[in-house]
Amino acid sequence: MSEVLHLGALVPAAVGACCTVGGRRGPLDLVAAIVMLAAMLDLATGAGMLHPLLWAVVLIVLAVASAVRLRSVAGLPAPVDDAVALAVKRHRAAMTVHTSGGLVIMAALMCTMAGHAAGSVYTGSGMHPTGHQNGMGALPAVLIAAGMAVFTALSTRIAVEAARRRERVVVIEVVSMTVSVVAMALAAAL
Repeated sequence: MSEVLHLGALVPAAVGACCTVGGRRGPLDLVAAIVMLAAMLDLATGAGMLHPLLWAVVLIVLAVASAVRLRSVAGLPAPVDDAVALAVKRHRAAMTVHTSGGLVIMAALMCTMAGHAAGSVYTGSGMHPTGHQNGMGALPAVLIAAGMAVFTALSTRIAVEAARRRERVVVIEVVSMTVSVVAMALAAAL
C-alpha cells in the first residue's frame, strides 16, 4: 500500500510543478517544485539518486532560501491606499510560506522514510539498532501531523482566496501539492 501511495503522490506533484511553471512564479519556486518532484520520484522508485537524508538537506536549504525571499517580499513597500498592490503582496507572501512549509514537511517525511529503510535492513537479521522503533516514533509523528494540519489549513485558505479571484492555476497548484504531500505522509505512516 505504501508503494501505491508513493507512486500516487507523484501525479499531483507533477501537476503542481507544471502549474508552478504555468503560473509564472519565480525561479526559486520552479527549482523547489522540480527538486521536490525529483526527491519524491527517487524515493518512490528506489532509484537511489541521493540518500533520503541528503534529499532532506537539499529541501531544507531550499526552504531557507524561500524564507529569505519571504523577508524580501514582505519588505516591499506598498502604498496603503493601493488595495491591489497590497493583495498581490499578501498573495506572494502566502505562496512563499506555502512553498517553504511544503519543503520542510517533505524533508521531515524523507527523514522518516529513511528511518523506515534503516529498520528494514535490520528486519529478519536478528540485529536491532539501539533505540530504533519500527514505524514513526511518537514525537516525530505528532510534529509531522501538526505540520500537516497547518499546511493543509494554509493550503485551503490560499485555494479559496485564489478561487474567488478566479486564478485556476493557483488553485490547482496548491491543491495538487497538498494532495501530494498528504499522500507521502500517509505512505510514511504505513
